[in-house]
Amino acid sequence: MSTLAQAVANLTAAPRPILILDTCTLPDIIRAPLRDLTATVRAGVELRTLAAKGAVELFVQDIVPGEWAENLPVARRDGETGIRAFTATWQIATDLGQPAPPLPVLPPGTLIDELEQLSRDLLTAADTLDRDYAGMSWAIDRVAAKKKPSSAKGTVKDCHILGHALQLSTRLTAAGYHNWRVLVSSNRSDFAAPNATVFHPDINPDAAAAGLRYASSLEAAITDLRAAGQIL
Repeated sequence: MSTLAQAVANLTAAPRPILILDTCTLPDIIRAPLRDLTATVRAGVELRTLAAKGAVELFVQDIVPGEWAENLPVARRDGETGIRAFTATWQIATDLGQPAPPLPVLPPGTLIDELEQLSRDLLTAADTLDRDYAGMSWAIDRVAAKKKPSSAKGTVKDCHILGHALQLSTRLTAAGYHNWRVLVSSNRSDFAAPNATVFHPDINPDAAAAGLRYASSLEAAITDLRAAGQIL
């Protein structure tokens, strides 16, 4: 776990693009068979390699590992449901005489275990940010003002994650850091503008001032980084 000051010192010593992963981004990998998130899995595999090479830096906020563990059983059930649906569809097609590719022979649990491991590997590769007074204060003020990413439920978790991402990005901007900082979250209802893949108008002024960008998926983040020349 790193404080914001430690993270800034490490990054300014070895600059590289930064992805800050929201909790929902990691279980999305495990749910991929149900939600048709093939591109997310491909991006996860590539991101694991990029992180291992030091080409990108991954961060998660201090609450994310606990939330990931809490959501794991449901994510696995979703993924297993998708796998069973594929198997059933293949069998139905075969029974009706429709062309179907050979069904892969996998030991029980193999695919869902691989997806869980990929998700876990990204979580492990990410540096966990310790909570900071300014980040917490921003989050609480956000909930009180009922502004995004605060939801109707009144929970502080999304605000907690965004508040610390803004603090990190603001400090890096002050240090003259030029590499991209991107918050990655598939929770578009709380983070994104309606029918768009950019920050919600409630969030945009703070994000623009801090130099923080938004991506709604791992594949979108990698695509944006590559288009900007941030990664090869």
